[in-house]
Amino acid sequence: MDESSIPRRRIWQEILLVLAVLLESVLGIAWADAWWDVVLAVLTVVLGGALLARFGQWRTLLPAVIVANVVAGSLVVGTVALFCYASREPRRALTLAATAVSCATVVLSVLLQVEAPDRTLMIVIGVVTMLLGASTGMYMGARRELLHGLRQRAELAETRAREAQEEARSAERRRIAREMHDIVAHKISLVALQAGALEVNPALDREKVAESAGLIRSAATEALSELRAVLGVLRGDDDTAPLAPQPTWDDVRALVRRSQDAGIKVDLFDFIDAPVPDSLARTAYRVVQEGLTNIHKHARHTAARVALMGEPGDELVVEVSNVLPQGYSTDLPGARMGLSGIETRVLHAGGTITSGPTDDGRFDVKAVIPWPTAP
Repeated sequence: MDESSIPRRRIWQEILLVLAVLLESVLGIAWADAWWDVVLAVLTVVLGGALLARFGQWRTLLPAVIVANVVAGSLVVGTVALFCYASREPRRALTLAATAVSCATVVLSVLLQVEAPDRTLMIVIGVVTMLLGASTGMYMGARRELLHGLRQRAELAETRAREAQEEARSAERRRIAREMHDIVAHKISLVALQAGALEVNPALDREKVAESAGLIRSAATEALSELRAVLGVLRGDDDTAPLAPQPTWDDVRALVRRSQDAGIKVDLFDFIDAPVPDSLARTAYRVVQEGLTNIHKHARHTAARVALMGEPGDELVVEVSNVLPQGYSTDLPGARMGLSGIETRVLHAGGTITSGPTDDGRFDVKAVIPWPTAP
């Protein structure tokens, strides 16, 4: 329900309340046998008008109206006041007390105003009406509290999920930062080595000079390309954790072999013949690593496969999938922290990644990453 409909609904409620009170008062005056009946009808109108302010001061106003209605004996005022009070008051003892007062009001009013033959029926109707108003009000209050609690829990779950995803992205950025330390150190070392060789050997023939210059250009170009690929991910995190050797394309295949050795039923479909650049291999390695890690955790005894396809100048496709275990339900939310980190890496490499159940009963993680031609 949008916000604009709330005031409109409340206006209609107030109009219906006013009409019901006025109708009861007019009938009371029309059937009045004495001046006291007219006074009670006027008091009913006053109490009905007081109910229009029930949203602001309900804790004091509604009990006062319920008590004052002992004199007025209005069925409409008593029912509405009791319903509103029961729907707001969390302490059931007070609600039961208000219900008892309202029922007593009905009994007293009938005994004073109705002739003996009709009293029993009128008392039953009045008491049942009050009980229905109280029980409906308590139900509405409990429902409102339940919805409020569920809304708070949902907001808390969303906040925690966002925090978990942000933590996963931060962890991935820190890992990329460590990787880039080794990348830059290795590439710049090659540049320095080749430049030093040219410096200390000025008598090298032209062919050797051209070969060294080509190596320097290639190393510098690769370093700049890989730096450019992750500059959007890094945010200057100061991480001094130990650095490890970075994976190559052979390590991607080794991941599958290690999973096979660990007892996982995973097949490798490797259609890659051309050399894969180290930066691309690292991204593919992380995708395969995360996919196999999830299989180890959640689907260890199901059949799985890893497919590697592509060629330079086109795209590298990395797909890790497994048969869904029995009892799997897509309604259950997951943290997806690892997949969030891998998504960040693949997106900043210019690629796309999808994950989730497929129509043929598998869980599939598929990354498509641009594969540039060698410089």
